[in-house]
Amino acid sequence: MLRKPRLYQQAIFLRRKGYSYHEILRFVPVGYGTISRWCSHIILTREQKERLIRKQRNNKLIRTLVKNAVLNKQEAKKWAKNTISQLKLVNIDLKLIILGISLYWAEGTKFNEDGHKSVEFTNTDSRMIKLMLKFFTEILLIPLNKIKVIIRIDKRGDINNAIKYWSRITSISRKNFRKPELLTLNQNSKSLNKYPRGMCRLTINEVSVARKIYYLINYLYKDFRCDKLKKL
Repeated sequence: MLRKPRLYQQAIFLRRKGYSYHEILRFVPVGYGTISRWCSHIILTREQKERLIRKQRNNKLIRTLVKNAVLNKQEAKKWAKNTISQLKLVNIDLKLIILGISLYWAEGTKFNEDGHKSVEFTNTDSRMIKLMLKFFTEILLIPLNKIKVIIRIDKRGDINNAIKYWSRITSISRKNFRKPELLTLNQNSKSLNKYPRGMCRLTINEVSVARKIYYLINYLYKDFRCDKLKKL
């Protein structure tokens, strides 16, 4: 005796449309065995069979890709953990020097050995800003009150909230915050959604500090002999 005529009719309808048993189960809340029993007499067309075969192959491929991605993430995580554990043997100041030089070289304002430009580091990542502040204050011995902050943000953004946020992140007095740079971004730009607190720029107006950073970068580059890279 058929106890669920509505579900039965729905399952039959979907199977005749070429749906797989697993696809039907998403719409018909019964067991897989029930679906199989109800629909076993329905003969699919060649096109429907080919579709299900392609779907099965694609599902297998997707499962393989997902499995490989998981394994790759695990391997990357393990490698990174082992690599960082080796760095724990290195003096903390040495690590901070290398990190600070590298970050500034990549993201900081460029200048020559005459150091005519001020030292400026801009980023949206609060972790990077904290690391650079640590480099400035603990390695270059710049007092926190000598560091100025400028926030660059879309003019549609919440400027007061951005100032409050970066003041808390940097622990720099609000009196050291200069006038924000208001940007006019394209209406379709997603930058404000991605970075609602804008960018934080750390500025040090001392030529001597610029020269120190310049020579640190040069010595680090020479030490790694980057001009003599190994050929693969």
